[in-house]
Amino acid sequence: MKLRLVTTLLSLLLIALLLPALAFANSQDSDAGVPLFFNGKQLKPEVAPRIIKDVTMVPVRIIAEELGSKVEWNQKARQVTITKKETKITMVIDQPAASINGVKQKLDAAPVLIAGNTLLPVRFIAENMGIDVNWDDVTRAVYLTETPSGGADPTETVHPPQDTGDSADKPATDANGNLVPVIKSIAMTDSQLQITADSGKLSPTVFPLHGPERIVVDIPNAVLDPALFSDASSKSGSTVSSSVYVSAVRYSQFNIQPYTVRIVLDMKGSASLSWESGLQTAALVGVLQQGGGSKGGSGKYKVVIDPGHGDQDPGARAAIGRDEKEFNLAMGLKVYNLLQQESQIEPYMTRNDDTFVPLDDRGKFANDLHADLFVSIHGNSYIASSTGTETYYYKSDSIDFANVMHKHLAPATGFADRGVRQEAYRVVKITNMPAILLEVGFLSNPTESATMFDEAFQNKVAAAIVAGIKEQLQIP
Repeated sequence: MKLRLVTTLLSLLLIALLLPALAFANSQDSDAGVPLFFNGKQLKPEVAPRIIKDVTMVPVRIIAEELGSKVEWNQKARQVTITKKETKITMVIDQPAASINGVKQKLDAAPVLIAGNTLLPVRFIAENMGIDVNWDDVTRAVYLTETPSGGADPTETVHPPQDTGDSADKPATDANGNLVPVIKSIAMTDSQLQITADSGKLSPTVFPLHGPERIVVDIPNAVLDPALFSDASSKSGSTVSSSVYVSAVRYSQFNIQPYTVRIVLDMKGSASLSWESGLQTAALVGVLQQGGGSKGGSGKYKVVIDPGHGDQDPGARAAIGRDEKEFNLAMGLKVYNLLQQESQIEPYMTRNDDTFVPLDDRGKFANDLHADLFVSIHGNSYIASSTGTETYYYKSDSIDFANVMHKHLAPATGFADRGVRQEAYRVVKITNMPAILLEVGFLSNPTESATMFDEAFQNKVAAAIVAGIKEQLQIP
């Protein structure tokens, strides 16, 4: 009897010791996925990160969106190539090795392909792409944090990177070794912004910010004359303006790699800035006019429609067997065609067929156009029971547009209203104008998936998107 009692107690103790290990092991290779956070915000990948044989694996598209990397997929070779600045990483599905700028390195785990998405070892990628990785054992989540060299928020004047060595005593040159223009004066008259350099060509970009109202002018490949600095340590200065439109003018050497001068006009009210003369010369003259929009030379508002994904990047797989890229393009074309009927709007598309456009190129396309609005169209995906419509923004100047659009979009879909959310999706992070990303519905939901590919539904949603654009631009 005593021996049986001891044996029973030992058995119970052994079971108790094994339970946590069994529970932990079950969680490691499950399809539930691991929560992923970037700079404190939870990300929503199409295929959730997961732990496979004790290695955390992350969908490659998340890395591309958040770090500005370019990702290429070679279907025949089953090869993934990630490029960021001077770093090029190549991996092959199911092979536990990578090539970094031609040098081979062993991986903790081989890349895997799940539901059309490539998952890579997160720590290897992060440590080679300039971010820190931490595993929180309490929340059982992965936390990615961008290192300080990752770049500054583009919405305000910031302190520039510090020079190294004696570079401050040398003339500034571009990537080709040519001297860049030195801006000698920045003046604000009653209605004009006047910028003069010693030589060269000035090619500014302009975008508005709201809450409070500001107009930002970026001049790449240019430096400020130190005589303009009121604070030499931050390479910045400011002036008080007597303009009826501008209360103050602030400027800084915003960046030195590459050289960029930023000028911020603190506005007294809503106004637009257009260049009267001096583009591609050393003397710029910009004219301020009252009003909220900055129409182009055609006298129309420029609106960019961005159908997400395309070609080798199919996006999410719909429950009815079709690809997200098909839905995005169909919706984008319908919105574009409706906008063409608006006399005050000049619409553009980042793609109008089944082609692949990198995320940064989509943003650059809109920025180069000096577009007034940017709308990216997507279908969502998670699990079969997920449902609803979401509208995303990132920058503060896009909040109003997101709220206006969602007011029209959610009722038009008829799906659950999941609200307006902030997320650092690449295409709404790098665009200079108010920019939003629409998740119309869940393609992973069989009911919503079938509805989203219905022609009548798409026409109704397209009309709602156009209504949101018109209200934002204050077009009756």
